[in-house]
Amino acid sequence: PHPVCLPSSPSILTAQIAQPRDTPPMHFPRSACQLLLAAICACSFALCVQAADAPAAATNQGVMVTTVTANTANWPVAISAQGEVLPWEVAVVSAKTQGVGAVEVKVLEGDVVRKGQVLARFDDHLLRAQLNQAKANLAVAAANATLAASNLKRMEALKAKHVLSAQEYEQVANTAATAEAMQTQAAAAVTLADIKLADATLQAPDDGKILWRSLELGQVAQGGEPLFRLLRQNKLEWVVQIDGADRTRVKVDMPVQIRLANNQTWSGKIRSISPQLTANSRLAQVRVLLDGTPDIAVNTFTDGHILAGNTAAIVVPANCVVVKDGKTWVFKVKDGQAQQQLVSLGRRDKNDVEITSGLAAGDKLVQEGAGFLNSGDKIQVPTIAPAGAAK
Repeated sequence: PHPVCLPSSPSILTAQIAQPRDTPPMHFPRSACQLLLAAICACSFALCVQAADAPAAATNQGVMVTTVTANTANWPVAISAQGEVLPWEVAVVSAKTQGVGAVEVKVLEGDVVRKGQVLARFDDHLLRAQLNQAKANLAVAAANATLAASNLKRMEALKAKHVLSAQEYEQVANTAATAEAMQTQAAAAVTLADIKLADATLQAPDDGKILWRSLELGQVAQGGEPLFRLLRQNKLEWVVQIDGADRTRVKVDMPVQIRLANNQTWSGKIRSISPQLTANSRLAQVRVLLDGTPDIAVNTFTDGHILAGNTAAIVVPANCVVVKDGKTWVFKVKDGQAQQQLVSLGRRDKNDVEITSGLAAGDKLVQEGAGFLNSGDKIQVPTIAPAGAAK
């Protein structure tokens, strides 16, 4: 095809077709050029009208969405709290000997021990010598007591025959009583020396885990000085402060769940509730005994929930809720339109959320596509063909 040039002047409509230089230009009649121009304008107008009508047709059909109905469910009431994980009970193992050094330290922090397990030993050479000396003294005292008792028995026979004066008898009886007392005193010294020797070996008072150790090899500990701290039974508790208004809602043995660092949860039960509130913040202290033996570091700060029974809740999927201008909204379905409704949120459970105000059970809501709607927009819900329908 050859290019057609349409002159700007309507008075002379001449179309030139590219030809060789020696070929004279071709001229079309004015009526033909006018018809051609009119056809081009008509086609352009039709295309513009078609493009303008396309969005209007889509708008009239409505935005494609999915819907869901607000339901009622029985959900647990959870009281949120934050607090520290602390030892359930701590057993302090202190030095009972004095003036002797440690010759063996058998445990470190974090070691799990059993009741009666040896934790450390002190030098007991001197203590063993003192025990042997006490036993020797007891043997001497026992011999003297035996001899004094025999003399007293003979003196009683002579007294019965009236050949012994009362003064002489009293001296023998006093000697026998003194010998018996000396024997008792020597026996007590043996017991004391035996206890001191036993105290040179430190043992775990209960099953648990070593939290803290201050004893080093060769250290001379003073009597009563703390050397080990033992987490009894390897049990932990979660200590929290709750609002005074919530204190009447919680009870002993109520279930509790805390959140761990690896997004896992751990269960427990309320152990005790403080009978008084703090003076300044008006908070009540609650102690929660954690189940089992969780591997959680002492003094870990974490949050959790006290499960204080169940209540009815209006529940919808979380993707029904749209946040606009700092407020939460849903779109109710009414007469084929999306009506924006302000709501308040409550508890959450996985992909569902509680609506505390703004909705009633049975209300029909937009689920998928809610984030693209404005109040009053027409909506269209897709119809799912039954299985086996003809295509």
